Amino acid sequence: MEDSQKNGTGEERKEESFKTMIAFTLSTGLFVGKIPVAPGTIGTLVGIFPILIYWTKGGQYQLINQISITLAVFLIGIWASTVVVETFKDKDPEYVVIDEIAGYMVAMIGFEPTWQHLLLAFVVFRFFDILKPPPIRMFEKLPSGFGVMADDIVAGIYTWIVMFIAVKFFGI
Repeated sequence: MEDSQKNGTGEERKEESFKTMIAFTLSTGLFVGKIPVAPGTIGTLVGIFPILIYWTKGGQYQLINQISITLAVFLIGIWASTVVVETFKDKDPEYVVIDEIAGYMVAMIGFEPTWQHLLLAFVVFRFFDILKPPPIRMFEKLPSGFGVMADDIVAGIYTWIVMFIAVKFFGI
């Protein structure tokens, strides 16, 4: 059997390589996840950019806009991290940070992007993401890219609840 038949055509390998490159770029938050110190924390900071750019857009549809953008990042994250996990045979690589970006975005849905809200959400999200109180850790056991993304989404939901209490009852 020819090498091209065993390993796919050269064109198929190029397409697969291109797909992997795109997935790696997206999953690492444009390579921020490759920074050797605290990639999850630095990756979370990347989440500030889409929040600052899109959070106040959309007029009466602002909340729908926030949810849609966050959902898009989540779905892209599932695809990109699935490709990376399956290509590099690593269940949850620390350089994949799109999960932190999406989780932080979840935490900020419905909140104005003031420096106080951004800082509180950042600190609380990192707390939940690092400690993974129940049932967060259970979600990272889900398969492939969905497992990579799901635990951070749940950490983002926990953070959102804390944010809601802080804003509603303490006026932060």
